Amino acid sequence: MRRRLEIMESPHNRVEVWAEDGGIEFVVAGATHATWHPEHLLTGYAWDALTAAVCLGERPPERILLLGLGGGTAVRQLHHLFPEAVFTGVEIDPGMVRLARTHMGLDRLPVEAVCEDAFAFLARRPRPEFDWVIDDLYLAREADVERPARPDADYVARLRAWARPDGGVAMNLVRGTGHRTVQSQARAAMRSGFGAVVGITPPLGLNETLVGRAAPLRARRIRAFADRWPTDHDRARWSDLRANRLR
Repeated sequence: MRRRLEIMESPHNRVEVWAEDGGIEFVVAGATHATWHPEHLLTGYAWDALTAAVCLGERPPERILLLGLGGGTAVRQLHHLFPEAVFTGVEIDPGMVRLARTHMGLDRLPVEAVCEDAFAFLARRPRPEFDWVIDDLYLAREADVERPARPDADYVARLRAWARPDGGVAMNLVRGTGHRTVQSQARAAMRSGFGAVVGITPPLGLNETLVGRAAPLRARRIRAFADRWPTDHDRARWSDLRANRLR
């Protein structure tokens, strides 16, 4: 049975918290904004592709910056694979962070939650200490979601400035009608900003994660993590990810 646990309204979001089949979902404008399940880590959606992006690195990450923390779905997945990594999660909505702590166990994860607009955060003097910078920034509108800023070459350069020289950047994008121009712009910006670019698509939803690094990216590294997932459900979701070299 599906039941609503809570409604949170803030200047940034109206979030409905739903419980179903033992799991929890945060729903914003009709779309799932975060998800948690006591047994399953992987979802089939964009968070899985963001996690796979970090697996393309040549060594386990020590520090990861996530712009758009939400409910911490991607952090939970990444913590399972890389338990020694620490996270900085930037989230504009303190109410979202409270919900994540109440319903999705955020306090059990090694993440510093910074309640700040991500663009104000990026405008600070960069600290290039992160192995990976993950951009999961979308605004929920009445009919659809949209990027809060154009993912052009200048923006990609701002993201890259926060990563170590041997680090990488991963950006979640929505594909399909109404989003193709932004997707094409982001692909062009990533190609101009990095020596290697890979696109990862999950089996469900209309998303693509673009991954950029100065060093070569080898998509087959993703498969090496298949046996690290604890359940058949998660291993099946992982095997359904598709990665394509774009540069």
